[in-house]
Amino acid sequence: MVEWTTACSVGVNVAGILGCYFPTTVVFLDDDPAFSELMLESLRLKNMTVRKFANPLKALDFINETSSSNYLDCSNLLRRDDEGSMSDWKSIMFNLNELHQKIYDLSRFAQISTLVVDYSMAEMNGVEFCKSVKGENIKKILLTGAADEKIAVEAFNCGYIDRFIKKGSENYLKDVENSIKKSAYHYFSSYTESVFKYLPAHEKNHLRDPIFAGFFSNICATKSHEEYYMLDGLGSCLFLDPQGRASLLSVLTEDEMEKIVSVGLESGEIAMDVEEILRSREYMLVSHSRTGKLPPVSEWAKYVQPARKLEGYQNYYFSLTGSQYLDLDFKEVKSFELFQKTEKICGLF
Repeated sequence: MVEWTTACSVGVNVAGILGCYFPTTVVFLDDDPAFSELMLESLRLKNMTVRKFANPLKALDFINETSSSNYLDCSNLLRRDDEGSMSDWKSIMFNLNELHQKIYDLSRFAQISTLVVDYSMAEMNGVEFCKSVKGENIKKILLTGAADEKIAVEAFNCGYIDRFIKKGSENYLKDVENSIKKSAYHYFSSYTESVFKYLPAHEKNHLRDPIFAGFFSNICATKSHEEYYMLDGLGSCLFLDPQGRASLLSVLTEDEMEKIVSVGLESGEIAMDVEEILRSREYMLVSHSRTGKLPPVSEWAKYVQPARKLEGYQNYYFSLTGSQYLDLDFKEVKSFELFQKTEKICGLF
């Protein structure tokens, strides 16, 4: 069996695994349009939509008008057990039907994750603007001059901004670019906090496993994935590229692999050759259903795919496949590419 190794596994924070991630919108506000245009030409923000404003009042209206639909609510993604208890984290599952409806909603890409605003503006300064913005989940980056640094520190300490960056500093553009990317990540982090908080500190699973986190980050970095959505509590994931083409990462643990073989044996319908290759651990059963049920045992041969092994806190077995093993209507997916074309037709960026 081929074992998977990744150089990205060391030092990767387990919080890097999110419930979902998709391109968002970044708002730039500077009353000097020429400066904004020059800066944006130097930044690499390929997987984001940028909205530029020179008028603070127009920018404020735009942001606040979208604030009511600009919140990722994960409360409906948690399912209680039969007794209504959520005390046992193993009884908590993502409500896949709710989570995956996002892929049919083009407006998801219009959600604002980040605001980049200049401090020195004629109508109102950047701190005053940030204080007027609705939507606590929007991350605010303030661009300052050397004389504004003390004001920026006070604004940060008061929670009005999330970061400030001094214009003209040595790594100014790189700092802005990295801050925007981190802000987009943190926009989604609250989406899974309700799940993470139920995990016992001592529990060793993929969500707390730095090896798995590095493995997952490596897939995201090397593939042309613009967005992803978790499929289960084991680490399986749905990926979409900019055109909306789907691929799957299916993951099973050693225990789950053994349970599947047991289910097959108990049914009395598992084919001998299917049982043999599943026991070898060189193959795994790949099937993701909205009902959470396995396919009929008599049909398992159609769902068996080559597996690779990842050794972390526990043994993981994974397979990278196409979307045919997930029962969603991928013909109706609204892609990031479609959103960008729609925005250009409307003349919005």
